[in-house]
Amino acid sequence: MNTKFFQPISVVNHPSNENDFTRIVEYKHFLNQTSPHTVYFIERSKDGGEPYYPVPNKRNKDLFAKYKAMAEKEKDVHFVGRLANYKYFNMDEAIYNALELFDKIAADQQ
Repeated sequence: MNTKFFQPISVVNHPSNENDFTRIVEYKHFLNQTSPHTVYFIERSKDGGEPYYPVPNKRNKDLFAKYKAMAEKEKDVHFVGRLANYKYFNMDEAIYNALELFDKIAADQQ
């Protein structure tokens, strides 16, 4: 989005039946970035379908191993975060995971 910030803080919860989402997260706040642009994520909860967090049973671990092998074959495509690692991350861990991947990519390009 071509605006300095979308909202005044990183996470704004919207606990209301008036919205079809539960919160908006603007990651730029976490790292004190300076940019004329921003990115935000609208989180929508639901009571059916697939769970939001990994269920680490054998079936899912095996499926994850297959997806990971496929992902590693992709050139110039990088997967990061909860789904890429198939585990729950707190927000600070998710950001750290992304920064570690960035450092690895940057080092590999030098």
